[in-house]
Amino acid sequence: MKQATLKPNERELIKLIRFFSKRAAKLMEEGELSAEHTQMTAACQNLETQLLTHATNRTAIMDKRERLLNIIEDNAQCPKCNKADMLKRTGSTTNEHGWKCNTYKCRRCNTSFTWNRPNNPWDMVEFLEMYIGQLQLAMAAEQNQDVINHTEDAVAQMKESLNRLRPVLQTSDEEVDALQQKEKEMDKLIHQFKTYLQIEKIKLNAYPEEDTEDEEDNQ
Repeated sequence: MKQATLKPNERELIKLIRFFSKRAAKLMEEGELSAEHTQMTAACQNLETQLLTHATNRTAIMDKRERLLNIIEDNAQCPKCNKADMLKRTGSTTNEHGWKCNTYKCRRCNTSFTWNRPNNPWDMVEFLEMYIGQLQLAMAAEQNQDVINHTEDAVAQMKESLNRLRPVLQTSDEEVDALQQKEKEMDKLIHQFKTYLQIEKIKLNAYPEEDTEDEEDNQ
């Protein structure tokens, strides 16, 4: 799993938290740690734990999301030479169905084209549903039993793939929705606590030189 990545506002708050934690440790050594400082230090440590846990969860969810986005293999071929060995992906676009598709350039033919297949599993679900419908219509008009049997097997396999894929995508969507709500809550908490600590820092007016230098080094 990727290392948790902190957002700028989270990093700034953790710097403030650790500054006050260092100050509390020094006051404790000098026997001057008040009950108020003790409570504030405990609150700071608790919030830092929350921030790091949230960042770890966010990284895990977005890493899983990224891997899902990249599970589709195009198997694209140049429409001119019908080969794939000289293709270079140049980006993506949206087709007439609203599906995101990859764009390519064939360095052999100097041809640019869009591979008209979805490049992500969410759009691929819609593509397969439409394709299954087309196959079922074709079967209704088909006279050759072998072709019908082959098509039925293909449809059954695609339906099985869809049945496995849908719950995975739904879980991912639910995780991202819950993450976005948690992000809003954490951003509000960070803003409130950061404001409180900045006010507390101003109240101190002056710090021991070594503490100030330590903080500047961390920045």
